[in-house]
Amino acid sequence: MARHPWPGPAWDPSGDLVALQQEMNRLFETLLGLVPEGGQAAGIAWVPPMDVCDGPTGLRVLVELPGLTQEQIGIEVRNGTLRIRGERPPDPRPTQERVLRLERRCGAFARSLTLPAGANAEGVRATYRDGVLEIWIPKRLGAAPRIVAVENS
Repeated sequence: MARHPWPGPAWDPSGDLVALQQEMNRLFETLLGLVPEGGQAAGIAWVPPMDVCDGPTGLRVLVELPGLTQEQIGIEVRNGTLRIRGERPPDPRPTQERVLRLERRCGAFARSLTLPAGANAEGVRATYRDGVLEIWIPKRLGAAPRIVAVENS
């Protein structure tokens, strides 16, 4: 069995739980035929997958957002929290088509990530290329832990 390292203190397990809930809902909707023809089930949020990597000089956040334009993505850093919001509109379909399977989610989404201590919110940069949003959050200079020597009393 492969062991995976702990993702770190900034990891938000709610994103994984929401993704698991989405997949379970999709499974039961498909099995029970609850998805209305031509649409997706009501009340199910779209949660795009997000990776967070901690490097020596900063955090790198990758979010899969295929089919969106830069104008449909909003990023905000406030009170130590990174918020990513957006909306993917549904694809236009000819009225003559009958949907046989609908797995791609659309609609509004929001993801949040609590930034670790030492993150430089003023230096956040973002790029969007080939459906992947990449956010770079630098660490403050001097944010490395300070080693304290124990002295004799």
